[in-house]
Amino acid sequence: MTEANDSSGSEANNNSMVRARGLKTSFGSRVIFDGLDMDIPRGKITAIMGPSGTGKTTLLKHITGQLKPDSGELLVDGKNVTQLNREGLYDLREEIGYLFQNSALLTDYDVYENVAFPLRQHTRLPEVLVRNIVLTKLQAVGLRGAAKLMPAELSGGMARRVALARAIVFDPMLILYDEPFVGLDPIALNQVLLLIRTLNQTLGITSVLVAHELAAIQQVADHVMLVANGKVVAAGDPRSIADDGSPWTRQFFGGESDGPVPFHYPAADYAAELGLGEGA
Repeated sequence: MTEANDSSGSEANNNSMVRARGLKTSFGSRVIFDGLDMDIPRGKITAIMGPSGTGKTTLLKHITGQLKPDSGELLVDGKNVTQLNREGLYDLREEIGYLFQNSALLTDYDVYENVAFPLRQHTRLPEVLVRNIVLTKLQAVGLRGAAKLMPAELSGGMARRVALARAIVFDPMLILYDEPFVGLDPIALNQVLLLIRTLNQTLGITSVLVAHELAAIQQVADHVMLVANGKVVAAGDPRSIADDGSPWTRQFFGGESDGPVPFHYPAADYAAELGLGEGA
């Protein structure tokens, strides 16, 4: 029996790039995760969705080890992130690409140097290899010709693509996208969607998207998980999850103010706080 359970657990770890069990995280009295269980499959594009403030970006910080949960287990590629030392975390982070919500380009560097920055910081590669890698990544996102442009000269979509080129400069096994579709016009959005799908297929990587735009998610994701109330409350195919009939999906995807997620933040009695007397 023990051997069978060990084999089952090992197989689950092999199939999952990210595996969370019993994850608990609180900021003061505010509970973010309350026993979160999650499996993110290898080689797929998984979207993490949910109301604002439910911990989606916090989850990405847990995956990269920037923030430790209060308790629980979080495995990335079979490594328990909560138990890694400083050197182990740095090694893991070199295997993870991160696309920031605002692209986070260095404003004093041109496109070429923005993409080259991680290579210059973490390797001692000769300049000819740095050049070849940078131009290859820029070619992959269609911006090799923009290498000498400054960030201020880029459109929002171009900036997002430069940030993506930088995120894949180390050929990561995992890419984390934090709100990659915010502020993009329809043309730029379609370009980014195509890039995410193409890179995932050609590089054989695992992608995790934090986003709110269901229409975009339906075009690119293989799987979606809805996080609310500290747990995964719904999961499934992005093309059908909105119709699964649960109150969570009905409220989130239908934009309803009434439902499991309250509109009002917890507060004292309204009438009493206005000095009108209890029950007035």
